Amino acid sequence: MTASIGLAPGVAREAAGQDAAKYGSTNPIVKGLLDRWTGRLHEVLGPLSGTIIDVGVGEGLCIERVLAADDDAGANAKVLGVEYRLDKAAVAQTKARVQAVVGDAGLLPFPDDAADLVLCIEVLEHLPTVAPAVAELARVTRDRCVVSVPWEPWFRLGNLARGKNVGRFGNDPEHLRAFTPGRLRRTMQQAFSSVEVIPVFPWLVASCR
Repeated sequence: MTASIGLAPGVAREAAGQDAAKYGSTNPIVKGLLDRWTGRLHEVLGPLSGTIIDVGVGEGLCIERVLAADDDAGANAKVLGVEYRLDKAAVAQTKARVQAVVGDAGLLPFPDDAADLVLCIEVLEHLPTVAPAVAELARVTRDRCVVSVPWEPWFRLGNLARGKNVGRFGNDPEHLRAFTPGRLRRTMQQAFSSVEVIPVFPWLVASCR
């Protein structure tokens, strides 16, 4: 049975969909890693067509990059974005080629098999419970679901190396779960029969069917 997950107790509502600082970073190392990650993500996705649902679309900054890398995406794909916050959904709708709706990862506002491709980029690590979200991802996926999360402990060590979140041993305060390749595979195998995990330091990408 699906149910709303929400945010972890004590986490500010503003923590949802807060990715502008990352994608707008001027740090050359961060920019290089982001470019490598989004480039590899595009390789994994391949040509974009049909209906795409981006769960946790935020301000649309990631899906904007993904769409920009595919010249035919605008003509061949219909992109729907789900975001927990209305203001973030509104930004995604105006900034990226996305029809954005407000929703919760544990209670997606779509029928079964609604999308040819479902994206869930840097969302699972924020959730107080993951299994309901993974079940919902599988429910709305017709063909393939692609998930990306920080690769621990490397993501935290990278934060420490640049003096970020030192008092928390590099962990972002809104990150509630740590994923290794094996943990991500087991998490997604709860609802998908085929899971391939691709390391893209310091992230992990899982292609699921």
